Amino acid sequence: MTDIDVVDESGEDESDLVAREDDEAATTTVDWTVETVVSQMRKGRIDLTPSFQRRDAWTRVAKSRYIESLIQRYPVPQIVLAEDPKRPGRYLVIDGKQRLLSIRQFCADGNDPRDVDWISEKLRLTGLTEAKKLNGKTYEKMDSDFPAESMRFENATVRAVLLRKWHSQDFLYTVFYRLNSGSLKLSPQELRQALYPGPFMDYVDKTSGSSTALQWLLNKKAPDRRMVDAELMLRFISYYVGTVPYKGNLKKFLDETAEKLTDGWDAWGKSAAVKAGEALELAILAAQEVFEQDACKKYVRQRFERTLNRALFDVQMHYFADPNLRDWQLQNKPETISAFQELSRKDSAFIDSVTSTTKTEAAVLKRFTAWGEKLTEISGIPYTLPPALPNE
Repeated sequence: MTDIDVVDESGEDESDLVAREDDEAATTTVDWTVETVVSQMRKGRIDLTPSFQRRDAWTRVAKSRYIESLIQRYPVPQIVLAEDPKRPGRYLVIDGKQRLLSIRQFCADGNDPRDVDWISEKLRLTGLTEAKKLNGKTYEKMDSDFPAESMRFENATVRAVLLRKWHSQDFLYTVFYRLNSGSLKLSPQELRQALYPGPFMDYVDKTSGSSTALQWLLNKKAPDRRMVDAELMLRFISYYVGTVPYKGNLKKFLDETAEKLTDGWDAWGKSAAVKAGEALELAILAAQEVFEQDACKKYVRQRFERTLNRALFDVQMHYFADPNLRDWQLQNKPETISAFQELSRKDSAFIDSVTSTTKTEAAVLKRFTAWGEKLTEISGIPYTLPPALPNE
């Protein structure tokens, strides 16, 4: 199965960040041994929770070769950690998650209760090119059969940059973006998971990762490794619940929604999130039936594009979540598709609103309003804008 492309025209980037003159941190560099790194992770001082396994981006060969590099004393990239201001001495992973995950899985100890959640993903080395005799070996087997290699591994150096006394989360996002510029771009949703820990983000992670509807939409068989599924669910919840008004800054909109739902989880956040999650599932299933493989894709030059468009996801899911408009679209599939094609052909402002500068307040309002008005025109059913947007 080929993963579907997701365009970033309406995604988060560094332009969403608000600079502060005092945005800096106390930075120190430490050289830890692998043995120390493992101890830090087991004690929970480096926040690498078992849920990261569902978002595992590296293959077993890639993990094994990182372990091999440590054994062979090859130079390896540093990791970057930010101290949690609410829990001094504990660190969020800004860069190096996959490397730490590789070590954690390789060193998982069935006799250590702190490793119980990692045993099922325990790493057995494979695909090694330099230390071929270690292929097929677990950490325990390497320790018993090749003690010299085991000692080199445990004493190998992992350099860590520690960021302390940082003033704003935008500072961490900036560090994150700069570290990932020029390489495979990662979703800032991974960082958001660490910055807003708690039951709400756990709900988004678990529910999006197990949603067969989202997997269909992204053409996947498992949770998305870059957390696009989690980001899409958070976007929908943010518009649907409307606890924070959208003011043109997508990152701030999503961050503040996550913060408010986390803080209010027990009182109201859980019920609101679950209701939104259920609405999203129904919306995607309806989109699947009406638009089929063309759901959430732009219609230009008389054809639907291949890539999923986040901006259209927001709009189409909102109106499929409306029970009355959902039922009408399901009963009038050809008319719905034809209306969407007509809107795309004739309203250049609508196409612009999902193509360029799509995070501005005006562009967001335009795309929701245009498709809402079109649906009302053909169905006679009044549309309602998301609570996060100003209703006219």
